[in-house]
Amino acid sequence: MDFNLEQQKAIDHTKGPLLIIAGAGTGKTRVITSSILHLINSGIYKASEILALTFTEKATTEMIERIDQEMPFGYEEICVKTFHSFSEQILRESGLEIGVDTSYKIISREEQWFFFKKNLYNFELEYYRPLGNPNKFISDLLTHFSKLKDELITPEKYIEWAEKLEVKNPEEEEIRVKNLEVANAYKKYQELLIQNNYLDFGDLTMYAIRLFETRKSVLVEYRNRFKYLFVDEFQDTNYAQFKLVRMLCEEHKNITVVGDDDQSIYKWRGASLSNILQFEKFFPETEKIVLIENYRSSQNILDSAYALIQNNNPDRLEVKSNITKRLHSNTGDKSLRHRKSDKVDAGESVVQHVLDNSSGRVDEKVHVHHFQYYLNEAEFVAEKINSLSKEEGLPYSSFAILVRTNRLTNPFIDALKSAGIPYHVNDPKGLLHLPEIKNLVAVIKFLSNPYDDVSLLRILKCDVFGVPMSEILSIINSPVKKHLVMALKKLASEDNEVLPGMESNFKKIYELFAHLIEFSKKNSVGLTINEFLMKSGHLEYLLQNEKFEEVYNINEFAKNVSAFEKDNQNNSVADFCSYIELLEESDYPMTYREDQVSREAVQILTTHGSKGLEFDYVFLGSMVNTRFPGTNRRDTFTVPEELTTEIYSDGDVHMQEERRLMYVAMTRARKGLHITYSDKYEGNKLWKRSVFVDEILGCESGRPESKRSLKKDTNQKVESPTRSHGSLSVEQIEYQPTVDPIENLKKLNKKATKIFDLPKFNKKRISYSQLDSFGVCPLKYNYSYLLKIPTPTSHVTNFGSSVHETLNEFYQKLIKERDLPFSVMEELYLKNWNSEGYDSVAHEASKKKKGLEMLKRYYDANCNPWAIPEFLERSFNLKIGEYMLSGRIDRIDRLPDGTYEVIDYKTGSIHSDLNIKKHLQLSIYAMVCRDLFKINVSKLSLYFLDANKKISAERSDNQINNLPEEIKAKIEEMKASNFEPTPNEKLCSFCDYRMICPAV
Repeated sequence: MDFNLEQQKAIDHTKGPLLIIAGAGTGKTRVITSSILHLINSGIYKASEILALTFTEKATTEMIERIDQEMPFGYEEICVKTFHSFSEQILRESGLEIGVDTSYKIISREEQWFFFKKNLYNFELEYYRPLGNPNKFISDLLTHFSKLKDELITPEKYIEWAEKLEVKNPEEEEIRVKNLEVANAYKKYQELLIQNNYLDFGDLTMYAIRLFETRKSVLVEYRNRFKYLFVDEFQDTNYAQFKLVRMLCEEHKNITVVGDDDQSIYKWRGASLSNILQFEKFFPETEKIVLIENYRSSQNILDSAYALIQNNNPDRLEVKSNITKRLHSNTGDKSLRHRKSDKVDAGESVVQHVLDNSSGRVDEKVHVHHFQYYLNEAEFVAEKINSLSKEEGLPYSSFAILVRTNRLTNPFIDALKSAGIPYHVNDPKGLLHLPEIKNLVAVIKFLSNPYDDVSLLRILKCDVFGVPMSEILSIINSPVKKHLVMALKKLASEDNEVLPGMESNFKKIYELFAHLIEFSKKNSVGLTINEFLMKSGHLEYLLQNEKFEEVYNINEFAKNVSAFEKDNQNNSVADFCSYIELLEESDYPMTYREDQVSREAVQILTTHGSKGLEFDYVFLGSMVNTRFPGTNRRDTFTVPEELTTEIYSDGDVHMQEERRLMYVAMTRARKGLHITYSDKYEGNKLWKRSVFVDEILGCESGRPESKRSLKKDTNQKVESPTRSHGSLSVEQIEYQPTVDPIENLKKLNKKATKIFDLPKFNKKRISYSQLDSFGVCPLKYNYSYLLKIPTPTSHVTNFGSSVHETLNEFYQKLIKERDLPFSVMEELYLKNWNSEGYDSVAHEASKKKKGLEMLKRYYDANCNPWAIPEFLERSFNLKIGEYMLSGRIDRIDRLPDGTYEVIDYKTGSIHSDLNIKKHLQLSIYAMVCRDLFKINVSKLSLYFLDANKKISAERSDNQINNLPEEIKAKIEEMKASNFEPTPNEKLCSFCDYRMICPAV
């Protein structure tokens, strides 16, 4: 694997603090993962002694996948976590040391809003609970509390500050009273959280730091556990996160942070640029490495971005640390590489004539396109994407349209629709605004209130029912006008006079709804939704018509429903309807993950959303002042300067952040960057070109109107005057529309190109569960792991998890205390109990009692004396060919003869066809223990808790040696599979997918 000189220096670093300033596209993730692998493979540190912290689950997944790819054999679990999940781990393990109940629930932002609203009149609010709109300031207060926690400002400290504010006049007294009101609200909010055993995300790091400050032994334990730290995207850390990191490595100082001050774009969510600017102050012995070899973009793109970002001087590391941060293109195409003899200063640029591109040379210019009207701008972007895609044979996923905010996406969406170009945009309003989810919400609302005519109307319009609009209108206008459901009932009867001959169709629909109404009265909202999806044929219809994206979104909605059921004992359709109404009122979206899906479509993103991505061609749209840069909207509440640790710039902080955001957007492009703007958007206002475009073009702010020369009734490019400085090549082009842009809207009925194909086997990580599922039924594996079709929550799964977690936590306590009464196990069992999925209250009570009796039998059989485990829940990752086999072993005991026993708990019954000598799961565990953990396992056991019986076997070296090839063969079978069903009368009768399976 080839690395440049600076990358190799970073990888070879093994001791002490290291600051890697990694410009856009310089391979920072590759450097981090290679550094981790170097530390492990050289034997300097064990995998379990390394901690890598990231900001998003996506970044965590990417880092783990890269380690999987580059690790030659396998590894024990490396702790790669987000800051939030790592802080949560600390509190779950040791929170009791400071009185934090480790069974706490983390509440999301929308749950915080509900919680605050529910307790609104427990707060002593006057200014910030107006009678006309008492919920007005809830969101602003929660945002403020979050920022206070990021700065480690406690309620007591805030109140003390507010009480000491100097008062010289009535106006200042009012300010003091308002600040005290907010400070006391913060205190009350924290008290209410504790009373309900809740933590919000801001609490996690704050309490972890408090734990380390008050319990030094716990801090020492974590310092000894993690002997080398990595922090990705360091410029995005807040004060609390940086303090947590400093505390962990204060003794050994083995820390590598990777960041770029020019890509710090999250100040609005608490990121502190001061951290990267002050890293060397806290670690004076820091080694510093600057990565400037860019493996993504053409040199002109890089130079244009560099010309822009220098307008943030002198508040940049380049100036403060006297380093060079100008990026050099090293894309493998010589025509795109940096010409080292050229010099580019901030603001210097070239406006050139259009160059002929017929030679096939990579188009490396940065284009600035000017239009009179925004619809022409959007139409041009669509046409340009289409032509580039055809000329260069590029998939549509190679193109991105970036805008400053989500509300600017609509013209580009309409233009792509008109051109028949597939696109994908992440709806900022969340799941509830997707059509397929609106249909499900309509079902829920109708079942909650059968006289909800609007909801029933939407349901009837669903494709699965096939009711034409003409018939729906006939129903609406039928003589039975009281309610739509009554009209439907009449149409289903034999004396149907409105739509004769359609009785059987409407009878099926009416009987389905009647069944669902009765079903919903006895079952949870999750089970009711599943009943609708299966009994109506709606899910089967989506699968048959290959509407896989809708299936994915329905699965995400099902996850939200499941979370609601877990958090609310009252989980009927009516309760969920109330939850939906609160969610809509709170203005927080029902979130969903989309990065799991690969789409063959143009990506429409906000500039913030583009971070970490790259595309062949990027179009930056609506580049006018007050849109980009956006206006500086002052927060309702600000953190007092006297209490903050942030070092404030003397420059325009808002403009600097917006400029960094523009820099990030520009550096997403590999081959081409097109910047577009118009004179007119909505209304008659004339808009000014963005000051950032002026900075790129190297001219003073404000468009030189006298230099424009537009030709009437032509769509030809109008060449702008040429200006030349250094190597920068920027082309400015102006356009005149040929037709009325409103005509473009008439083309929106074109059929959209299909963008979502049948998912293929695409797993890089394989588990025993996947292998077992495929072995039982390939179609079930496809539905579960590839299509991810939602199923009702399984009481079998939840029961097993409750018992497993109880035994794991009990043994963790046992390791420390050596002898514990059964009451401790009972207490843990009740804490870990999950009520989801049971058929009724009686069913749950019966199962809960059975589980307790099972644990009592286990306790009595094993307590005299207890066998103390050597390892609990030990994770593994073992390379099998190009795949990583991953999993977790429940328990490993050291036997008196020095060998080891693997124990896996089972809560089900012992199957008559069980062959313990060939059990794949145990064979995998034997291979992992021998080849990865390097321990001699003489005994492999399945402990059936219901029967209180342990069945054991062993594996020979020959069996283990043959296992990798057996697993590879199974994986190849999965890759080649068409996922045909495997009918089995016994198994199929219990399958969650039996209603949509073609074999049943």
